[in-house]
Amino acid sequence: MVNDASILFRVGWFSYVIVASVVLANCDSAARQLDRPTGASPVIQTKGWQMHTDPVYGFAVEYPKEYVILKEITIPTPTQPAAVQRVRFQRKHIAAGQFADREPPILTIQVFPRPSGRSLRDWLNSFGLLPPGSDITAVQLPGAREGVKVALPQQLAPNEFLYFATDQYV
Repeated sequence: MVNDASILFRVGWFSYVIVASVVLANCDSAARQLDRPTGASPVIQTKGWQMHTDPVYGFAVEYPKEYVILKEITIPTPTQPAAVQRVRFQRKHIAAGQFADREPPILTIQVFPRPSGRSLRDWLNSFGLLPPGSDITAVQLPGAREGVKVALPQQLAPNEFLYFATDQYV
């Protein structure tokens, strides 16, 4: 673990970044960038991590024991595109604090329906999620058909997003 961020959602250094992605239950614990050398990766200590599994949308994610899943009190805020599921993670000490409701989550997973026949890049482009000046890199995750990392160097945070597509969801 680097900066308390789950390796499932990191490709490079990831700190305080909200990530939108889907991870399938049969995925291993790493996302690999394409066209990049597969040199030594940092050692990630996952002992004692917890697993969140969503059988409805078919994803699972391991997360550090210092994190908690925030409860969704109401239907998630409408997003464009419209999310069908959202899971938000926060550090326990922040979630227990008096200003917890004002703190952005450390990690967010959103699931979006994906129309058949469209590539992931076309889908992202149609919602303006590939803005000019962004660094776009193909990534792989076992079980996902396509994967894209979008880095927005001109934006402070969140500025790194991972998107994975299956036949039904992004």
